[in-house]
Amino acid sequence: MTTKVKALVLDLDDTLYAEINYLQSAYHFIAAQISAQPKKLTAKMLAQYYAGENVFEQLVHGYGVDKTTLLDWYRFHQPDISLYPAVLETLNSYKADYQYAVITDGRSKTQRNKLHALGLMPYLNSIVISEEIGSEKPSIANYEKVMHDLQCEQYIYVGDNLKKDFVTAKYLGWTTICLKDQGQNIHQQDFSVAEQYKADHCFNSWHEIKNFLALDRKNIQ
Repeated sequence: MTTKVKALVLDLDDTLYAEINYLQSAYHFIAAQISAQPKKLTAKMLAQYYAGENVFEQLVHGYGVDKTTLLDWYRFHQPDISLYPAVLETLNSYKADYQYAVITDGRSKTQRNKLHALGLMPYLNSIVISEEIGSEKPSIANYEKVMHDLQCEQYIYVGDNLKKDFVTAKYLGWTTICLKDQGQNIHQQDFSVAEQYKADHCFNSWHEIKNFLALDRKNIQ
């Protein structure tokens, strides 16, 4: 039996799936609660979002629903989202060689709903969510929790946010991979950050990440 000496640690939003799809899912859910024509209202909400308007304020005034309820619906609905191409293929291909973990910022219920919707729970040996641990990336506590859980010799981290994803992982000696934005990320990537915030490797897709791991796998054997 192969000893899993390495861990593949993953960010969630805009790394494993497109976060804009979560927003679209939430808008559709909200529209279905308050309108007899949810598809039409969803399209209107998305248009307002892309125009930089305050979508929830429009709903408060137009439909008489309070903002707290809207936020709860947004944060705690069961999302209709799917993984980026090749993510599942990658996880299935290397599950004999790596332990898998997620480090993500956000609310516990929200992030766990996403993990369930994406079908990732059976793959994960460690889940670190900021609300549950009481700190956000780039806090070293979030990364050390994964190390405590997995007890691996080496770690590979995949993320997308150069402001917070990689600096601590690099400090700990992890290999870091940045998944480049293909034009739909919620938060724009800033590659002008200082060198310590940049990832060791940058790839355009999970197909490229899978190929990188194939090379890394040879180093295990």
